[in-house]
Amino acid sequence: MSSVPPLSRRVLTSLRLGISTAVPDTGEATAVTRAFVRVEAALEAHLTALSVLDRIEEAVVTAHGYPRVPLPSGSGATDYAADAATIMRCLGPGPTARRLTAELRRRQTTFAQAAAAAGLDTARAREARTAQELSDSASHLLLAPAEERADVALKLAVLIAAGEATADDALTFPWLYLRALRADLTGEPRTEHVTRPRP
Repeated sequence: MSSVPPLSRRVLTSLRLGISTAVPDTGEATAVTRAFVRVEAALEAHLTALSVLDRIEEAVVTAHGYPRVPLPSGSGATDYAADAATIMRCLGPGPTARRLTAELRRRQTTFAQAAAAAGLDTARAREARTAQELSDSASHLLLAPAEERADVALKLAVLIAAGEATADDALTFPWLYLRALRADLTGEPRTEHVTRPRP
């Protein structure tokens, strides 16, 4: 099964409006509706994991800075190196390069120890696991058999939420046309950019 990209909660929330996924008796729920409940739970778990990861990374960077060193420059602008290869490429062999490489290693070691103490590796693993669970649940939904028009609309909402990286993507191919198809299915009014006349 191929991987489904991370979903945009903003897009999914805006597209889900008007589509009811609440079914009083779970025995009456369609396969797509049940899968959508899993997608929503997986999305929330992934967003929570991302938030925790961001907080830990920010705290470690605030306390210890990025593990990089400034390169000497005659232009006035400061360039940085985060790896020994960049130092060697910019400075060549010599005492300055050796001193900066040693300083970089010291900073990387300090950063790695602080990150481990803060639980950064665990947070990264949790984020990766929840991202995979979100991808799997979205894939399951997209492959589930549609029984009703609302099922197809939900599938389109998930597909669009997985593809639109930015709000501007809503105006590009294929997202603009998938949104129009979804509006046809749901009977919702089309947005202005969908109904604009052809040039």
